[in-house]
Amino acid sequence: MQRRRATATLCEERKNTAFARTKREAEGVPFLALGHDGAPSPPGVDLAEPDAPAPTGLEHLTPRQIEVLRLVARGMTNNEIAETLFLSRRTVHAHLRSIFHKLGVGHRSAATRYAIQHGLL
Repeated sequence: MQRRRATATLCEERKNTAFARTKREAEGVPFLALGHDGAPSPPGVDLAEPDAPAPTGLEHLTPRQIEVLRLVARGMTNNEIAETLFLSRRTVHAHLRSIFHKLGVGHRSAATRYAIQHGLL
């Protein structure tokens, strides 16, 4: 029952966000993704479009790995990433191992630094 409510809430939030984006774009106002509290995200922390091209230097990562890296760079835990992307914690962990290997880094903070330097945030 809780999962249904959570899914319904998430769907409603996405619908409201899509409506806000459409309305703001029609008014010529740039869209800022809204955080959990409904406040606009600070500049440079906006959610990227899922079909946006990968910034230079990240061509060797899959689109899903780039998504996971963006969320890691925002400070999310593996559990939070798993819930956000509807994945298991093990899958998130596997993505992170692959990301660390491909980027040549050994931990989350180094991956976050790499993400910031390559324009993922």
